[in-house]
Amino acid sequence: MRSNTSVFLLLFSLPITVMAQSARQETTITLPAGVSVDLASASVSPTGDLVAAICTDDMLRVWSAKSGELVRSLKANAGAHSAVQFSADGRLLAVAYEIVAYEKGTIQVFSVDSWKLEQELTSLPLYAVIFSPDSRRLSNTGDLGTEIWDLETQKRMARLSPPFGGSVALSFSPDGRWLATADQDTFVRVYEARTGNSHSSWQGSLLEPTAVAFAAGGKSLVVGRIDKTVSIVDPDAGKIIRELPKQPGLIWSIDVAADGKRALIAYNHGELSDIHHLTLWDLDKGTILTDFQKPGVNLVGGAFAGDHYLFAVVSSNQLTLWSLP
Repeated sequence: MRSNTSVFLLLFSLPITVMAQSARQETTITLPAGVSVDLASASVSPTGDLVAAICTDDMLRVWSAKSGELVRSLKANAGAHSAVQFSADGRLLAVAYEIVAYEKGTIQVFSVDSWKLEQELTSLPLYAVIFSPDSRRLSNTGDLGTEIWDLETQKRMARLSPPFGGSVALSFSPDGRWLATADQDTFVRVYEARTGNSHSSWQGSLLEPTAVAFAAGGKSLVVGRIDKTVSIVDPDAGKIIRELPKQPGLIWSIDVAADGKRALIAYNHGELSDIHHLTLWDLDKGTILTDFQKPGVNLVGGAFAGDHYLFAVVSSNQLTLWSLP
């Protein structure tokens, strides 16, 4: 479907209100001396029990989110870009590396129960990697295109042609049928996740989308753009349903809860080393439920775990877990 570049915007007229809920500090992990966390290479398990990160000494470390104890430590082949991602059920951990010199990437999939290396896929260079909701497929994206893998057969199901500049973010629909990409040529595109066939596209402005996530059971997309706007988009028609109020910073990432009604938005206030601001939004009402700001720390990963959002921040040689109600 062609994108719609001249759609009339239905803007939220509700004021931005912040509910009286606050973040709670859960666990503090002290890293080895001289070691920190790669700011783009960490993940919190949706089951709420583990946090994993590639560290600056090229080690992948996994800790208990409840006790802070080190669970596993593995040698990491970190390149210019790395990504770490737990599956939705917490049973698998994908660790992906971009090897720039060879214009390729490597994705390793570990079993969390045994820490056995289940699969190793040779992929395109990448920025991001995600599991499908049923953990049977995996998708990665970067400058040279997007791939969709069948983890049971270890075969590539589809390879999507790269838009100009590549893609920076991915999202599977809750039923796993669709895959959305946030593309640097200013479009958001939706594909059939088993074949890679194009379904729809949307260009809300001439500025790049930076984050994308399915909501409302797959009936809408939450799209963040570099101009501090967040739009709710119909993924079938490629049209804006509504917009949230103007955001307080550049959109770094968007996570949507399983109920499809809440979205966690993280902001970049100018530098990669300045991601210390998160807001939890009620998507139906267009209001902020919780606002978290803590200068001096950096968000490195998070996930909705049950009825709360569990996220990790790093400062100096400490990794701290917080939760938002």
